[in-house]
Amino acid sequence: MKIKNLILSLIVLNFSALSTYADQLAEDRVNYFRKSVPDLIISEPIKTIPKNISVYYIQCGVPVCEEIKQGIEGATKALGWKLNIITHKDTPDTVQQAWQAVVDSNPDLVLASGNPREFFEDQLAILENRNVPVVVWSLPEPYRPGKGLDANLLSGDDYYFYGVLMADYIVSESNGKADTIFFGLPLFPVLQLVSEGFEKEYKRACPTCNLKIVPIDIMDLINGKVPQVVISELQVNPNANWIPFAFGGMLFGVPEALEAVDLASRVSSISQAGGPLNFNFIANGAVQVAEVGLASEYLGWRAIDVGARLISGQDIGNPVSNQFVKIQGRPDVLAAGLPLQILEKNSLNDPNKLWPGVDNFQNKFKILWGIK
Repeated sequence: MKIKNLILSLIVLNFSALSTYADQLAEDRVNYFRKSVPDLIISEPIKTIPKNISVYYIQCGVPVCEEIKQGIEGATKALGWKLNIITHKDTPDTVQQAWQAVVDSNPDLVLASGNPREFFEDQLAILENRNVPVVVWSLPEPYRPGKGLDANLLSGDDYYFYGVLMADYIVSESNGKADTIFFGLPLFPVLQLVSEGFEKEYKRACPTCNLKIVPIDIMDLINGKVPQVVISELQVNPNANWIPFAFGGMLFGVPEALEAVDLASRVSSISQAGGPLNFNFIANGAVQVAEVGLASEYLGWRAIDVGARLISGQDIGNPVSNQFVKIQGRPDVLAAGLPLQILEKNSLNDPNKLWPGVDNFQNKFKILWGIK
């Protein structure tokens, strides 16, 4: 009987020990993505740069699309191409109108972000029939989608992986003692993938850690009600110590609201695809401690790089993946050659600026393009 009790005690102790230490894969993956990216990931030069190209950027209504525009403007200027910008309000009718305006303008290259292809399927078919290259990002589709879309630089697999990386960070930083409320925005398919990736990896890496998924209504986000939703959730979940968000803009007003009700010191946060707003939260120790970085200006340059490769008949490139991005059933994680880094206080040189992804990336692209 004593031996049986001893064995049971050892099992309990071992299980307890396992439940209070970070998962090794999670810890290794986090440490890998803490490192800065030293150079362009796609390194093959473009053999022939096309000239006199008319580019149309169909710009979405969220702030990150304005940030991406900065990169597109810089890249088209460097190549001497003409840039035209058509904006919309992310509703089906305004998106379709924007795409129709582009079709009517006979473009050489089309760039666009985030809206479901169902919004512009008719216009896309016309562009495909004309052999006009179309480069998009933030669609829940593969890197090479086909059916009129030549490249999707932020694939569904990328967004799923961002969720995985956020989960690994929390498990690692909490030593397996996290009690988490994840705030999602399921209206957007790619953000739903962030939530799915987070939940699956969190449960794998820390099966004993508590997790609650809270979907945020788009009108609550638009009307600035997210901080109150967060406060309410923390009040009914007094043991919660992590509050990750599906994307960085959802944190607007949250740290200040939590500070006002004396809850800020109780929790930590991480999000993805944020900007200077989030970087300042991190730098000032205001609830948020990390960001899964999106190099938005770099994305604009890479979009033009992909367009130039398509027009010149060159492959758009596939980087060699490493062990930390290999997720079963998710072959396109980081397939587009975009940099990825977990940004923390010590890795933010200037919280008021966009994260570059790769230092001096503009000149590095120019070298690939044969521009002095």
